[in-house]
Amino acid sequence: MVFRELLRGTKFRSIRAIPRFAGSGNLAVLAYLLGLRRWLDRAHIDLVIDVGGNIGQFASALRYIGYRGDILSFEPIPDVFAALSDRMQGDQSWRGVQIAIGDHNGEGTLNVMAHPEYSSFRSRVTENKNPSDTVVERLRVPVKTLESVVEEMRLVPRLPATLVKSNTQGHELSVLRGLGNYIHSVKLIQCELFSIPLYKDSPFLTEVVDFLHEHNFRSVSFAPVNGDSVRPIAFDYLCVNDAES
Repeated sequence: MVFRELLRGTKFRSIRAIPRFAGSGNLAVLAYLLGLRRWLDRAHIDLVIDVGGNIGQFASALRYIGYRGDILSFEPIPDVFAALSDRMQGDQSWRGVQIAIGDHNGEGTLNVMAHPEYSSFRSRVTENKNPSDTVVERLRVPVKTLESVVEEMRLVPRLPATLVKSNTQGHELSVLRGLGNYIHSVKLIQCELFSIPLYKDSPFLTEVVDFLHEHNFRSVSFAPVNGDSVRPIAFDYLCVNDAES
């Protein structure tokens, strides 16, 4: 089934075709995106807080599946943020902030990898095996909590219609804890989780899920990031705030 045929069976007329999915075998990722779009509509999401924005891959995917609400992307690495800024041009509803998000306000040392999308405040379990675990720079970056961001930007009234996405390479619990009591108001949360530890002292997948369940979030989907892999390591985990249902 080609991509356009798949879309013909959906109700989302505003979804744009994504040619790279056709024939790629990555149907798991496509199915996840379509499911995410349903939840964006169902939850009336009009703000996405994109933590670990990198060069805008997730935000661009949201635009492809028809989401037209506000996006607020956070990316601390200067060169990567510059690429993100280029991608945001012409989109008045997509803004970027060049800071990291964590569980405290201040500064932190980011391990910048040869492949920047794998950069993290944590060290890799393996080192110098490939570009994903080769540190090219240890960069001091500003850090804020989402609690502070929400208050400074006066986003509190918007949280019941907000998706918080975190792709921070083993730093997800710190991002979520940094929401403080506002975690009870957020409607949807998406995190990238790992089935095996890739970063030192990073929480196990079950720790993040348990934390979210303890805060009244119910699991919605659990999809492999690489749909072609026989034994996927990374997963996109989506959950909904039951208290706000």
